[in-house]
Amino acid sequence: MRGWGIAWRWLKRDLAAGELTVMAVALVVAIAAMSSVGFFTDRVHQALQTEANQLLAADLVLNADQPPAATLSEQAQQRGLQLARTATFPSMAQTAQGAQLITAKAVSSSYPLRGELRVWQGEREVRMPGPPKAGEAWADRRLFDALGLKPGDSLQLGERTLTLSAVLAREPDGAMDLYNFVPRLMFNEADLAATGLIQPGSRVRYRLLLAGEGEAVSAMRDALKPQLQRGQRLEDVREARPEINTSLNRAERFLRLAALISVFMAAAAIALAARRYVERHLDAVALLRTLGRSQNDIVQLFLRQYALLAVGSVLLGLLLGWLTQFALAAALASLFEARLPPAGPLPALAGAGVGLTLLFGFCLPPLLRLRGVSPLRVLRRDATPPGNAPLALGLGLASLAGLIFWQAGDTTLATLALAGMAGTVGVAALVAWGLVWISPKLPMLHSVGWRFGLANVARRRGLSVAQIVALSLGLMALMLLTVVRNDLLSAWDKSLPPEAPNRFVINIQPEQRSELAARFQAEGLAVPRFAPMVRARLNAIAGKPVKPDNYADERARRQAEREFNLSWGEDLRADNRIVTGKPLNDAEPGWSMEEGMAQRLGVKVGDTLTFDIAGTAYTAPVVSLRKVDWDSFRVNFFVVGSRVLLENQPASFVSSFHLPADKSSLGTALARQFPNLTVIDVSAILAEVRMVLDRVLAAIEVVFAFSLLAGIAVLYAATLATHDERKREAAILRTLGASRQTVRQAASAELLLVGGLAGLLAAGAALAIGAAASWQLFELSAGVSWWLLPAGLLLGALAARLAAAPLLNRLLNTPPLRALR
Repeated sequence: MRGWGIAWRWLKRDLAAGELTVMAVALVVAIAAMSSVGFFTDRVHQALQTEANQLLAADLVLNADQPPAATLSEQAQQRGLQLARTATFPSMAQTAQGAQLITAKAVSSSYPLRGELRVWQGEREVRMPGPPKAGEAWADRRLFDALGLKPGDSLQLGERTLTLSAVLAREPDGAMDLYNFVPRLMFNEADLAATGLIQPGSRVRYRLLLAGEGEAVSAMRDALKPQLQRGQRLEDVREARPEINTSLNRAERFLRLAALISVFMAAAAIALAARRYVERHLDAVALLRTLGRSQNDIVQLFLRQYALLAVGSVLLGLLLGWLTQFALAAALASLFEARLPPAGPLPALAGAGVGLTLLFGFCLPPLLRLRGVSPLRVLRRDATPPGNAPLALGLGLASLAGLIFWQAGDTTLATLALAGMAGTVGVAALVAWGLVWISPKLPMLHSVGWRFGLANVARRRGLSVAQIVALSLGLMALMLLTVVRNDLLSAWDKSLPPEAPNRFVINIQPEQRSELAARFQAEGLAVPRFAPMVRARLNAIAGKPVKPDNYADERARRQAEREFNLSWGEDLRADNRIVTGKPLNDAEPGWSMEEGMAQRLGVKVGDTLTFDIAGTAYTAPVVSLRKVDWDSFRVNFFVVGSRVLLENQPASFVSSFHLPADKSSLGTALARQFPNLTVIDVSAILAEVRMVLDRVLAAIEVVFAFSLLAGIAVLYAATLATHDERKREAAILRTLGASRQTVRQAASAELLLVGGLAGLLAAGAALAIGAAASWQLFELSAGVSWWLLPAGLLLGALAARLAAAPLLNRLLNTPPLRALR
């Protein structure tokens, strides 16, 4: 206990004298930043997942063409999951005014498990506590308009008469049905049998909806996968709609990237602080050696100090992080329909682990240098133990690499972050050494203060290089967030602009294209692109017959057994890009396949695909794999062929277009003018996707703002590391007669030069890493923001100068005699 008492007294003295202030501030800020971002992103992720799951009305759905076995429901109930059932099928609704093709949906009384049902009362949407009661039905406005009905009228569905008690405004999973293009009718499953419509061979999709705690849902998913039979598949929000999957994946990766930013900046600040801490304790250790203390005693004393510092920093950092995430959650409460769920314990453990790893990973190697301090240093100041920079750098980088892989949760993200950090450190170090070498040769200014400040950069070579590298890392992290955030927001804005397609038209005949184009022109609308579509079945891959049973993945089995929609085109659209291979040549037979499908089916460039089109086999090699932006809501195809292969095949055409609200009746008019056309209204899907993206964007804005504040705090801590040395220099200058203005100019010149160079290097690194991140992580086509280079130069200079402003004022107000003592 005596050793701990001495360590506690030393810790209090060093904190009061500023010895450990830098490390304490850096640790507290790093832990608070990491834990608060972790707490907050964990809550936001849960909330986003919950709201996204509203598109399914559940957390997990078993979709089947036969009623699910009762044993499956029993398994779900044993795991504490909530259950609901739906049965959806096409049918004809009969009224006194006529008949109408509808999509009928029978739901259990517990439906929906996620999201909410809403009906229209006048022009206002009203939330309903549950689905229609037995004997009642709700229909959307299209059915009321098509048959001239009003609430309270009766409708005949099969052999059952139902009362239309309300106009359906919203059903959570209704938007997930892409072919939601006919009027919808919802009724209670208690009336399903009485309709007499469910017979052998009926086209019915049964859905078993499950919801509950995350672990229970995951366990149920794992239990169901081996039991799936033909015609059954599991759906969650990611598998159900590719555009939702893309948006959530991008948001998760950005939030993880934001969480890594504080790790970079804390590492840079703590590395500077540890170096300065050891330098300032060489004399004290030499004195302890003369008093008989062994090397092990001295190291244990400092390790106890570090342990006490770590405990205090972790507790204070976690407390600040916990309080901060409550403030962030309160600020975002109005953006989520439900309260943000409580965060789990993992962010707290992660924050504590990050703090401890950074402290000992970057402080232990410099501390071991104290073992080599000789008692002779009391008499000779040049008796300094050699540095252990390679060991310190190696252990520090190893610790940081482990943290990044732990926090990233993604190999690509972790590798990119480490490569970016290593490249930034290497380039910054080389350029900084070059500046140190050339700075004495720069033309000197007339001002003594500015000359002295620039000379300081060369005089403190090692410290100047360390400062530039540290500031470059911190500024690069913040600029990287800016670059990637802007690319991400721009991509989402482009993928779902106000004029995004909200109608699809299928079954267009070749001779009808000119008439349709004329109709669009007459309505003052842009003529949409008509894409040809040929139905075909995939028979062979690389000469081997395609059999669904050869694939373990359920989605691959479904794709292998279904018919394909093939197309050909004259050009490659912006929402398609080739990732492997070359563009199609219209004069040569060839196929281009979507990358994801190629992976599932085991297809690579050079393999031959054989499609059966109307009884004739067409074989050609795969010349390219494409990345398709499914969230563009434009017509896209999994497989596209060259013109010479498909141009002479019988084809229909498909198109997508944006229909303004004031021309919404055009869809019905087109269906009446061209009875063979099917007009699909996907505006409901767009509305749901935009709602989810609004939540994602709001979360990103807040996380970005908080990371920016954390970066400013750590930048201040990094600047604080050189305060003591500047204080001694200022005292000497003022003792020799220099004015306060001269001292201020000297410090400002050094800070502006170091900060400006660090900012310029950081901007270049942010551009390079941001482009790689946009391409590899977020699948975006990013532009090059060259304006960031001059902005980085200016930002770095100003950030270094402003961060040091309070310290500089304190330095100028300290009497020279006090500083020298």
